[in-house]
Amino acid sequence: MGRQLFQDGPFIDPPITAPAAYSTTTIVPLWPMASWTPIYANDAKAGKIYVVKAGGLITMSVATCTLVITPKCNTVVMGASPAQLLPVMAALPWTLEAELVFTFIGVGGASKAFLSGKFCCQGTIATPGTGTVIPFGGTIVSTIDATALGGVEINTTLGGTTGAPSLQTIYAYIFSRN
Repeated sequence: MGRQLFQDGPFIDPPITAPAAYSTTTIVPLWPMASWTPIYANDAKAGKIYVVKAGGLITMSVATCTLVITPKCNTVVMGASPAQLLPVMAALPWTLEAELVFTFIGVGGASKAFLSGKFCCQGTIATPGTGTVIPFGGTIVSTIDATALGGVEINTTLGGTTGAPSLQTIYAYIFSRN
């Protein structure tokens, strides 16, 4: 008979107050990692799977803005997405899901992990097959310190601010599958 496990979490309840929307062209975290998606010191084990889910609102008033998604575990970049051109949208929902798997736990900053995820939002209205899905991650990293308090941070970069694009996170949370 297989193991019966009950998933943990979310580790922290999703926030009741969302951070303000942003519209800058610099890399910005979608939410505060330490309070929304933490991974506690020594919680990670080889084979442990963490899932991050998030959602919010996105506005693009012109179709010339791009979005790059850069995930991090603690402070280590886990593989940025390519720049994706976004269609015109007005306060429409977006969702994000990512999985982080620790494959080896080493001493200090020598743990290995792999993260992959996707960001989804609306495509061009009334145009079949144009939904926007941006995959991110995909880098095996071997320099993570699993013995220290850390977490998963999803950063975004808006390319071109013509038309005042904005991105806002309404909720984000993390839990483990095992």
